[in-house]
Amino acid sequence: MSTGRHPFGDLSVTPRQRLLLMASAVVLSLAIFALSSTNDRLGDAPLFLFAITLTLGALAYGLRGGVALGVLTSALASVWWLDNGQVGGTAWIVSRTLTSIVIGGLLGWFVDTRERLVRELENHSELSLDLVATASFDGYFTRVNPAFTRTLGYTAEHPDDRAATLQAVVDQTDAGLEIFNFQNRYRAKDGSYRWLEWTSRPDARIGALIAIARDVTDRKRLEALERRHTEVLEAAVRERTAELDDARREILRRLALAAEYRDQDTHHHVDRVGRGAGLVASKLGLPEAVVELIRDAAPLHDLGKLGVSDAVLLKPGRLNAQEFESMKRHTELGSAMLSGSSSDVLRMAEEIALNHHEWWDGSGYPAGLSGEAIPMTARIVAVVDVFDALTHDRPYKPAWTVEDAVAEMHLLRGRHFDPAVVDAFDRLDPYELADLRPGGDTQVGTRAVA
Repeated sequence: MSTGRHPFGDLSVTPRQRLLLMASAVVLSLAIFALSSTNDRLGDAPLFLFAITLTLGALAYGLRGGVALGVLTSALASVWWLDNGQVGGTAWIVSRTLTSIVIGGLLGWFVDTRERLVRELENHSELSLDLVATASFDGYFTRVNPAFTRTLGYTAEHPDDRAATLQAVVDQTDAGLEIFNFQNRYRAKDGSYRWLEWTSRPDARIGALIAIARDVTDRKRLEALERRHTEVLEAAVRERTAELDDARREILRRLALAAEYRDQDTHHHVDRVGRGAGLVASKLGLPEAVVELIRDAAPLHDLGKLGVSDAVLLKPGRLNAQEFESMKRHTELGSAMLSGSSSDVLRMAEEIALNHHEWWDGSGYPAGLSGEAIPMTARIVAVVDVFDALTHDRPYKPAWTVEDAVAEMHLLRGRHFDPAVVDAFDRLDPYELADLRPGGDTQVGTRAVA
C-alpha cells in the first residue's frame, strides 16, 4: 500500500534528547528566576512559566524528571517568595513546594505511562508475523514493524503493481473508504516476489493510513497450482467428452445405416438427411444445441424400416394399399425402438421417427397431425428427407433433377410441408443439400415418396 520507501522512524526519546530536554528545563528555570528577581512588575507570571520547565522535565525523564524539576522550581520559587515578602510561614512554603512536586510528578507519570504503552505496542508489533505499518496520505510508509524486513529483506519497497496500489490509496484518502483483502506484489531483496494482502483504513486525526498486511505468497502459489490442476482436469474432461460424443455419433450413424442398407444402394441417405436437417434448423434460427441434436437424431428417422419385410421394402414400383399400410408402420416401429431413453438425442430421434411423415394439412400418418401440432424437428426432417429421396435413385423410381425436386418442394409448401421450413430450405444451396454437382446425370421420375 505504499508508493515509496521510508526508513523505520522511532517516536521514542533518545538518551541525548533526554539530556537536552533536562538541561533546557534547568536553564529555563534559572532564567525565569533571574528575570523575576530583577523585574518586580512580572508579579506571579514566573509561577506559570515554571509549569513549562516541569513539562520539559517530565518529557525528559518521566516521573523522575517531573519530580526533580518540581523540587528545583519550588526551591527557586521559595527564594523568590522570600525576596518579595510573600512567605506566609513554613506550612505555606511546604504546601506550595509539595504542589509543585505533585504537578511535576503527575506530568512525569503521564509521560511514563504513555511510553510504557508505546513500548508494549511496539513489542507486540515486533513479535507479529503480520506486517504492521502506517503511511502518509501521499502513499509513503512512515512506520513499519520488523516483519517487513523478515519478509522482504528490507524495510519497505515499491510494489510491482503501482497503479492498483495508488488507486487503493486514493480510495482511502479521497473517499475515506476502508480497504479489505487488497493484494499487491513486492520484489524481495533476494529477487523473489512476495504477495501481500492488506487491510487498511484512513485515520484523519493523525493524517495517516493504518494498515496490516499478511504474506499470502504460499496461498497464491497453491491457488495457481489449483487453477492449473483444474484447467488440466477440465481439458481432460473436454477431451474425453469429445471422444464419447464422437463414439455416440458413430454408434447412432451405424444404427441408422443398419436400416438404410436394406433399401439403399449408396448408403449415404442418412448422412445427407442429418447434415441437411442441421442446416435447415440453423437457418430457422434454432439454438445451436438444438441444431446439434437434430443433426445427430435425424439419421435415425427410418430406423423402423428394420421391421418392414423385404418384399415391401425392396419392391420396385408402387406399393398396393396393403403394402403401403405395412410400410407406414415403420414410423411407429422406429418410435418404439427408440422409446424409453434418457438421452436427449434418442428422445428427439423417437419424436422424429414417429412424426416425419405427418403432413402440414393433416393428411399424413400415423396420427394425422396438422400444422404446429407436428413437432418442429419432424417438420424439418420431412422436408430434407423428401428432397433427398427425390434427388436420388430408389428401388421404385429413378432420381429427379435438382430443379424439378425444388419445384416439387414449392408445390407441396403449405400442404405437405411447413411453409416456414420450406422458406429456410430455400435459403440453402439445393445442390449442396443433395450432395450433387449442377448439371449432374439425373433424370425425372415418377412422384412416389415413401
